[in-house]
Amino acid sequence: MDVSLPDQLGAVERESCAAVQAVIRKPNLTAPRDETGGQQDVAFLPVTRAQWKSVLRDADLPGLQRETDEMVAEILRLRTASGGTVGNQLPELLRRLGRSVAALGAVADEVSRFSPSRTSAAERRAAADLARANRAEAQALFACLEQGWAESAWAAVRKHALAAQAIGRALEAAARIDQAGLPDEDVYQRTLGVSAEELGPGSGVASRARLLAAWAKDPRTLDRRLRLSMRHLIDDSLPLTVHLLNQLAVLALTDRPLVTHRATLLARDLVTCHLKSEPELTCSAIARHGDREPEMLSSHRGQSAYRDAYNRAEHQEEKARAAMDLHRAVLEGDVKRTATVVLELLGRAVPQGASLATVRDLLAAEDDQPLCRLLASTIRSDWRNANAHEDFRWDPVSSTLLLGGQPAELDQVLDAAIRARAICRGFEHGVAVSYAQNASLIIRGAEDPNYVSRDLAILQAAGEARFPVLDIRRQGSLVRLDVPDVSIETLREACRAILRSAMADPGVERWEVRQCSPDRLPLCVDRTGTRAGLQVAESLWESVDPLPFAELPMLANAMTNAGEPAETAVSTVLFSAAAHVVGERDRLSTALGQGDAAAKDELISTTKLISGGAKAAAQLLEGPGRRKLLAFAEILAGECHRLGSARPCELVHGFAPADRTLRRHAPRWPWITGLENSAV
Repeated sequence: MDVSLPDQLGAVERESCAAVQAVIRKPNLTAPRDETGGQQDVAFLPVTRAQWKSVLRDADLPGLQRETDEMVAEILRLRTASGGTVGNQLPELLRRLGRSVAALGAVADEVSRFSPSRTSAAERRAAADLARANRAEAQALFACLEQGWAESAWAAVRKHALAAQAIGRALEAAARIDQAGLPDEDVYQRTLGVSAEELGPGSGVASRARLLAAWAKDPRTLDRRLRLSMRHLIDDSLPLTVHLLNQLAVLALTDRPLVTHRATLLARDLVTCHLKSEPELTCSAIARHGDREPEMLSSHRGQSAYRDAYNRAEHQEEKARAAMDLHRAVLEGDVKRTATVVLELLGRAVPQGASLATVRDLLAAEDDQPLCRLLASTIRSDWRNANAHEDFRWDPVSSTLLLGGQPAELDQVLDAAIRARAICRGFEHGVAVSYAQNASLIIRGAEDPNYVSRDLAILQAAGEARFPVLDIRRQGSLVRLDVPDVSIETLREACRAILRSAMADPGVERWEVRQCSPDRLPLCVDRTGTRAGLQVAESLWESVDPLPFAELPMLANAMTNAGEPAETAVSTVLFSAAAHVVGERDRLSTALGQGDAAAKDELISTTKLISGGAKAAAQLLEGPGRRKLLAFAEILAGECHRLGSARPCELVHGFAPADRTLRRHAPRWPWITGLENSAV
């Protein structure tokens, strides 16, 4: 409800008139000044309509306007007070009014960064308009006081207050959730410039691989777009490392943009300040936080499961249970961990195994720290206690969630959990930005990566190989990658991803690439296959793409692991090797026909490498299959030697044994359905 202000001042005590004029002349009490560079002239953070509604709800600008109006109303009551009362109370009330105006202006400035889609110009500028009306209201009140409660000056106060209240009501209406009215938008396309098809499917854990795979298609354009949208956080000179890129992309996609960006900025500034003053202690605290990655991953997967359960639930009772589980997991996990590292940065010791109540009290003691206030705002003791003691239930008669016997809105519990999680993620983003901006100050201890760090390295390797991953799981020395269905075109990229991943985590004994379609076999390559592939590729990474050659032993190994007969495995490897020779010859045929010596050298060099890959594959097979592959490898090597003295044009029809091999052998890729045994 809007605060009602009178049309006219009415009766005013003469003593009050003189007192307010005396107070207002004090040098430390001045009217709020017009902003010279506060609000953003141009919004630069693209968000969807749904994200924008979240921004408006979290900003709660109408609520901040009501605080200003309440201050004005309280000051207004002094018009009938004694001079002594005015002298005692008015200075503090004016200071509180100034803080209220400053707070609204700061939040409006945050809101003005965001550029929502499908939104009117009036709604886009409403936050800035409200800030101006709010400030004008306070300025008009100061003018009214300077004139000793002049009736004519009060009209301006009320005019600006009514204008601000009208804008506030419009913002409240805009912030309301109307799922039917929300457009079906691609948040990935809107915020990052890549499609939901590329990034959307799959777990958040594996999003790094999908992001890098999508980014590789047009890195320069996507980098520029991301830098523009994050210019309040980073400048153009800062390199976009894989870690920073991933953090900023997740930040762009957040469903709570306002609080996440706020937490990111606060964390960046806090960590940067302490890095510059106490780099060793700061890095130590952040490192201890990083050591808990396994717990953070487990918590993340649990929270995702609770959110999925909430969305799937058919009954409100089931939704209530899922919402409470999510709320508990976020507060006892994310909030407590984040608060602990923040307090440690501030020099506050957090007892081992401290309760959430203890952490809340420690945060409250640091009230001058905005990040502590933000974290403390996520903890509601009554909800937490009811949750911890199973003192909650869904009342189907009144359609209400009861927490400790007190009614609560189910949507509010879910919203509180999502908000708290967004704030904690913002902290992680802020640490990443600060570390990137202050790389020279970072003190790193001895490297002892946990399995989560190794998983992230694997996902990075897969993404850099342009191979999207939907999820990653580890069981002992086996790593399973869940991926979209593999095709002929992406089979080599799958091998590339496995090879790169084996370099990132040499301790893995077996790689299992599991496809989406349940009727498809997983592509399994064990250490024997990756070792053979790495030996072929070892000296080639810097000069040529080693996969056409390194994939041959990996295919032989994968065929064996799939239970294929040796003859089928040999035919598939022979076909792959011969197809590459013929393909390279045909690609270079025009240049060869024109007598290009460089084209001749390239073809011979490539064929030698294919011969080496076939030999490596032969070592992984037994009996006649091994002999066939070795014989083909020797034939290719002999052809390279024979054609070494030939004219380039003679190679246009060279390597005839490869043509014969293609005609004689049909491949079978058991991981790809619908191909039967036909050559592709």
